[in-house]
Amino acid sequence: MLTVWGHRGSPNVQKVLWACEELGLHYVLKETGGAAGGLDTSDYLARNPNGRVPTIEDGGHALWESHAILRYLAAKDPAQRLTSADLRSRAVIDQWLDWQCAHLAPAIRALAVLVVKPRSTMPTAQEIEAARSGILPLLRLAERELATRDYVAGARFTIADIPVAISYNLWKIMEPAWAEFPALDAWYARIGQRSAFKPMSGQRRV
Repeated sequence: MLTVWGHRGSPNVQKVLWACEELGLHYVLKETGGAAGGLDTSDYLARNPNGRVPTIEDGGHALWESHAILRYLAAKDPAQRLTSADLRSRAVIDQWLDWQCAHLAPAIRALAVLVVKPRSTMPTAQEIEAARSGILPLLRLAERELATRDYVAGARFTIADIPVAISYNLWKIMEPAWAEFPALDAWYARIGQRSAFKPMSGQRRV
């Protein structure tokens, strides 16, 4: 059975749990990180020397980094339901996974640090606006792309949709009144109908 180390409050752990649910995998979640702690134990570091979540273990093989795990789980599925056997199609999936990790996630995180996570001092309006201005061009890019197709990497749902949806969910929590992205919102509504999206999120979701 697959073992996942992490906690449901972590967006990176949510990615892995969502993929597991999509694929109907039997897994055990071992609460690690966040309030549960345990990231600095020798047992955990032997599996993940980076000391962060998530980590999985599958048949004695440990793997960390959420997008590496997504690719592994998708590739292991004989039906290739969340990826593609076609080289170019798979490269497009990888492109969007890397885009979310390198661009969208850090931008979203910069705003979340100001408005979601507790701070000793209130952020200024200028700090919030600066963080927001780093997100908007990225969402406009995704908006243009999703105006041309149903899912992030093409005509069907893949692992590329998972991290982008988790980032967009956090944006919607932080900026509920923003109504500039009809194609993104339509895509997010389609994502929200997937049964696998519901159990993976132990946190607030819109």
